[in-house]
Amino acid sequence: MKILLDDERARIVENAELGYYELRFRTETAGTLDYHDVDGRRVFGLTQVRADLRGRGFATLLIRTVFDDLAASEAQVTNYCPAIDRFLRKHPEHHRLVDVLQPGMSDRHELARTGIAESRLDAALRSEHARLHDLAAVPKSHEIASHHRRHGADLFTAYTAQHLAASADVLLRQARNWPADEVSRYLGNLRKLEQSLRVLKGRQYGDRRYLELGHDEVWMVIDRLLAEHEALERVVAARIAADSDSDALAAHAEELLVAQDHSPTRSHPNSPHSGVAGRIARRLWRFADSTADDLEGRVVPARYRRHPKHDSAFSHYLRGTQIDELLQD
Repeated sequence: MKILLDDERARIVENAELGYYELRFRTETAGTLDYHDVDGRRVFGLTQVRADLRGRGFATLLIRTVFDDLAASEAQVTNYCPAIDRFLRKHPEHHRLVDVLQPGMSDRHELARTGIAESRLDAALRSEHARLHDLAAVPKSHEIASHHRRHGADLFTAYTAQHLAASADVLLRQARNWPADEVSRYLGNLRKLEQSLRVLKGRQYGDRRYLELGHDEVWMVIDRLLAEHEALERVVAARIAADSDSDALAAHAEELLVAQDHSPTRSHPNSPHSGVAGRIARRLWRFADSTADDLEGRVVPARYRRHPKHDSAFSHYLRGTQIDELLQD
């Protein structure tokens, strides 16, 4: 166990064996930041601070201490934590640690670097595909503790379900004049992938219908369907690019990323996926899934976008919430 900070404010340690940083305040655990290493990159999951200690700068202290430690070794970071994303916006001196090709949640930086040879839609899709592969690394591994695998599987299924729903909503809206067999192949893959997510989640939580399936067997199917999905999505992006200029492609990319944060967090393979029926189904499932997430205490991170009304001081006053409650310098 590595000690990163030990003073009157708090004690911060890195538990490499379990894959998380821990912040202790008055001998009690005040917050954690989980991570795993993939191909030499440190991939961050979620920063969590005890509810009764939020708004006191503990998240900022934990994140700053971790990044200061990583800066000494010139580590590369891929981030999927909204709190870290906000921290990086306020502290650009740490941007050099974010991996250029696989920044994770900070994909706005990725899109800004896109050149003429690659559209913003292509860059957005490539970033999302890389994110899914990163998130799959934990639940696939045999060497990681079972509770971390379960947590990793939960994040992977939630993110993948959101990506598939947003893709069906945003990308297939352009499919009016596409060959019917091409659209059918895309939808068929999407439904099979959603069904495989159900199997994975059910197996993780003891659904007896799936307990006889082996760990590697389930992931072999998911890997195959994901690879097929990425190939089909590249074809879809190429068709959209043929009918759109660079501004339209940038708008499609932004719409896709925004739609993901407002998509269902569970897979629904038997629901409509295209047309008006698909959009209505996604809205209903989003409401149902969000309600279930709240009841289960399930955390599904989303990209933080500052809104002039929702994030105003008056709004926080009416809702009784603290301003930037997780991050206060």
